[in-house]
Amino acid sequence: MKNVMSLFMLSLMTVSCVNLEGRLNVNQVMPAEKKGGFLNLQRKTIQIQPGNYQANLKVNNSKSFTLKLKTDKEGEADILIPIKSDKDFSIPRNGNVIIRGSEIAQPFDLSGVIETNITESEQTKTTESCTFQRSENHCDKICSPGEVLNPRNPNNNRDSHEPRDVRPPTIHCDIVCRDVLVTFNGSRYIEYHNRYTHRDLKADLLDLKNKNVLASFSGTDTDADRINDYLGECR
Repeated sequence: MKNVMSLFMLSLMTVSCVNLEGRLNVNQVMPAEKKGGFLNLQRKTIQIQPGNYQANLKVNNSKSFTLKLKTDKEGEADILIPIKSDKDFSIPRNGNVIIRGSEIAQPFDLSGVIETNITESEQTKTTESCTFQRSENHCDKICSPGEVLNPRNPNNNRDSHEPRDVRPPTIHCDIVCRDVLVTFNGSRYIEYHNRYTHRDLKADLLDLKNKNVLASFSGTDTDADRINDYLGECR
């Protein structure tokens, strides 16, 4: 494998699918604002009790995270703590992470370090199945019922004293042709390699007044992407 350490100062928030799975170790009773109410659109102040919680930190977009704590009590809902700002978070791929409580309307600061490591596999050369479309001219027989006229009442006039025709109508047919797209199964030659992105975040949640460590979060996330180096024609 080729090892490629990420040196780019691009924001982690450019990848909205990041979901850091890990643990939150709460050292002492920690106040927090959690999501609640209808559709989780409101906030409610809670006191998180000391303990070790299964947790994940999900990146929703460049201005919003959600810290989710799983509870051990059966039937009790997970605790969703919004970390949301009015402006983009300034968080690099590698380096220090600092989010002030005043930015996110939470009674704690978040301070930590994130490390991102990118590795790439060797190139694979193979064939794979695929589908392609081709235009073909298709003709169909389109039929519609006609009407047989009574010679004594050619207009089938309802006011006429002549009896209306009760014989079955004739069927009129036309051949209609048009171009349509038809899907076919095929195969193609491809050259590709895989790119693996591993992120590791360690962060402390600090008391706003005394900067004591209320809790510590540790989480990781790994993404795998296929990079196409050459893509042949499907046929």
